[in-house]
Amino acid sequence: MRLKDIIISWDTGISLVLSTILFFLLPKDLNINFSISFFNIGITVLSIVFPLFFAALAMIISSSDNDFILFLEEENDFTDLIQTFKFTLYSLMISLIYAISLSVISNYGLLQIECKKNEIIYQNKWFFVIFVFLFTYSFFATILSIKDIIMYSQMRNKFLSKNNSKKDSQS
Repeated sequence: MRLKDIIISWDTGISLVLSTILFFLLPKDLNINFSISFFNIGITVLSIVFPLFFAALAMIISSSDNDFILFLEEENDFTDLIQTFKFTLYSLMISLIYAISLSVISNYGLLQIECKKNEIIYQNKWFFVIFVFLFTYSFFATILSIKDIIMYSQMRNKFLSKNNSKKDSQS
């Protein structure tokens, strides 16, 4: 997996476009309660997707037989698939850590200031825009990786069918 493949991709493009649009549409500062609600939604979604995606990666690695891996490795397809999964897994983890950190920091700041005064607290939109970029990137990268899982499964089934038919004809 090359850096060029990451930068010039659908998931990066969609995330950049959405983040840029939000950057220009949102005011300079956002109500912190608004931001916290989105951070918490992001935490919930990413907390569900992260372990499922990790399990899918583990399943792909453990369900492959040596002949199929060697077949895919003729053109580095298996290595590329695993690298893509690793990168997507890291992006999910970074997005989740960022969302949790922002939620904790924002809630702490909200509690500290609300204890002193009864006023509305604002947060710079950059925190929110970065969150939206990370969240949408990892979400769309996950969708594209799931598409890869489906293609992998289909290729594996075709490969096993061919191998079984070869073995049957040799018997």
